[in-house]
Amino acid sequence: MKTRLMAILTSIMLVVSFSGCNSKKNKEKNDSIKSMFDELTVSDSSESPSENTENIESTTTEPEPEHISPIESVTASYGVQITPNVNISRNDGENTHEIKLSDLMNEGDVVTSFTFIIYSDSGNIGTFKGGCGISVSADCPSATSEEWYQSPEFTSGTEGTYGEVTWNVPSEIQSYISSSGSIKFGYWWGNVKNIRLDTVVCNIKRTKELPVDGTADVSVNKTVSFNAENKIAGFNIAESIPEGTVPQAVTFKINTDGAFDKFTGAFGVTSSLGEYQSTDVAVFTRDSSLSLTWILPDEARAYAAADDAQIYLGYWWSERPTLTLSNAVVKYSIGDTTTFVPSENSNNSSENNNNPSNTNPSDTSGFRSAQQIVNEIKVGWNLGNTLECYDYSSWTNDAETAWGNPVTTKGMINSVKTSGFNAIRIPVTWHDHMSGNNIDSAWLDRVQEVVDYAYNEELYIIINMHHDDYTWFNPNEANYAANSAKLCSIWSQISERFKNYDDRLLFEGMNEPRTVGSSAEWTGGTAPERSVINKYEQDFVNTVRASGGNNTERTLIVTSYAASAVDEAINDVIVPDDKNIIVSIHYYAPWNFADGQTTSFTDNDKTELSNKFSQLKRLFADNGTPVIIGEFGCVNAASESVRSDYFNYYISEAKKYGIKCFVWDNGTLSGESSFGIFDRDMFKWNDSILNGIISGSN
Repeated sequence: MKTRLMAILTSIMLVVSFSGCNSKKNKEKNDSIKSMFDELTVSDSSESPSENTENIESTTTEPEPEHISPIESVTASYGVQITPNVNISRNDGENTHEIKLSDLMNEGDVVTSFTFIIYSDSGNIGTFKGGCGISVSADCPSATSEEWYQSPEFTSGTEGTYGEVTWNVPSEIQSYISSSGSIKFGYWWGNVKNIRLDTVVCNIKRTKELPVDGTADVSVNKTVSFNAENKIAGFNIAESIPEGTVPQAVTFKINTDGAFDKFTGAFGVTSSLGEYQSTDVAVFTRDSSLSLTWILPDEARAYAAADDAQIYLGYWWSERPTLTLSNAVVKYSIGDTTTFVPSENSNNSSENNNNPSNTNPSDTSGFRSAQQIVNEIKVGWNLGNTLECYDYSSWTNDAETAWGNPVTTKGMINSVKTSGFNAIRIPVTWHDHMSGNNIDSAWLDRVQEVVDYAYNEELYIIINMHHDDYTWFNPNEANYAANSAKLCSIWSQISERFKNYDDRLLFEGMNEPRTVGSSAEWTGGTAPERSVINKYEQDFVNTVRASGGNNTERTLIVTSYAASAVDEAINDVIVPDDKNIIVSIHYYAPWNFADGQTTSFTDNDKTELSNKFSQLKRLFADNGTPVIIGEFGCVNAASESVRSDYFNYYISEAKKYGIKCFVWDNGTLSGESSFGIFDRDMFKWNDSILNGIISGSN
């Protein structure tokens, strides 16, 4: 017994020695080891000291041979997609864009081709003429220069303002391409001076030698739509493979009712241990069925070890709104082969998501940049005439309903999410809920409650300082010191309350800062006024950043005088010196149509919109600051079909320039200022308008 006991204890001590750092998973391992010690102690002490141990000592048990899984070569072929959204000019020195290959491939992948999706913001592209260059290893015999391969010039047809340019990587250089290199895409000639490189798809072949003890064919039969709230189809992995086994690779078999044309989605796993999602995957095909193989990385396999783990396929877009995941073929091995250990902070359970105050306040490592957030926003909705009401009684709910809308509920925000919006702007007025420069705690509690409705729906959220610009705020030097102190006090308190929320919560410093009642109130203001507003914006940014926590990296939103799109206003915007800034403009245009003075939406109107979007892009996005339209819309004057076309065109045209839009909805469905599209009492949308909005965003 002693010999066996010592062998087991030695084995346990080895496990303890190599079990890693203080992660949640390691704690569970150590607890298990402790229980093994306890069992052995009880078993040993139960024997009488007088027992004859001689025979026991001479009896040993041979350890079971270590299981060795058969090795199988598994290959996955698909496209990895990124969205650079950058401008490229024909001018020498400005006609290429370089991308790190590590954004598109893993070491060991074979790259077979690239597809570059381009747009023109100024006219038909015509025949594209350009080339590609790519890093290769020093021993590549086909290199055109040291550690570089430059393709011959090539041409590609386009479709008006849209083009798909594919470069097939020569087979003789494929094995010499490494993830440590880069690729350059060049634009030599076309009918337009500038093109926008919107999307890059790198087609790879990934082959791994995997331990495979068996294969399970899992019947799933789930249908999913990219327009729906839930865009993923998955299955419980623990219920699908034998106990004690680990998934190594999954082949998703999907089909639809016609040609995919271009499938875009992602692989993922979610469990109580954490969540992993791959980079976006894209496949160009005219088939109606696809088989997509995912070789699970270490992190994904670690999360898949939980009993509640779901392995899924996300569906972001194709020519077909729905697809069916008919079945999934899982290759699995006996035992865990991963070296990744989930930490406590990797737990993405709903409990943690619903309680941002429990998150690590200084862990911003996963925060997306302002540009990445704008890229991911489809279309937003404004909770108008609600928390920004002013001049009412002091009761919280009276304040919220003072302008005729009902109290905001979870169900209301859920309807926003399920209707296809993935972002919400929550205007808030603070002035009437303050004692001096201190915000009433009851009001801040209510604002947080509404924010949490949206946060728990996984929406992007904007909160701001709204009609304070009407009630007390003045953009002039005489009032600057006092107004800046109050603005900074407000944002200091907001920042403290929300400092642990993740990057889906954005702060907007001011709504429409302006001199109320002045002759230039809505025409861009004066140069001194615009200068003071720039100072206020920098004060806002400094205050939020100084509050610490996740606010050090949070994306912040600034604007022009009165949030105006007129030339004087936008030309004088000085973007604060900070890396995560968005510029927001309110653009109710063409005004005669938006205000209901005319009821037709003409080609000239479309040109007006396109020109303004192009101007905003040149001023801001091309210089590294993404743009959103924080408010736009039209009243209920034109027919539903015309208004639907207007929303569709407005949103889709803005998207061509990398600009995302937030629809203004004040809850008024008819009559004067009837910008409402959602009946909040009945939870009913104007379906025609909603269809135009969502179609434009897609």
